[in-house]
Amino acid sequence: MPTPPMLRSRDPEPGSTAPPDALAAITVGLLGGIALALLAAAILAVYTYATPDVELPLVIAISLAFVVVLAVNVLRLAARHLRTGR
Repeated sequence: MPTPPMLRSRDPEPGSTAPPDALAAITVGLLGGIALALLAAAILAVYTYATPDVELPLVIAISLAFVVVLAVNVLRLAARHLRTGR
């Protein structure tokens, strides 16, 4: 007689492991790069007075990178949601 669903463990089977999610790894790397770019933008904003024209393109590039990362992850989650039919 099989175990009733309410008594089954929620943990995955010991021998089965899920494959790593490549998009999650890329997202973490890009968010780390965005954090470093924000740090560079902060340093440029505080300590450079001779080249203020560098700040605006850097901030625009950082913002666009964040929007792209956010959009890709939202599309991935929407596709996963539609694929499972929930």
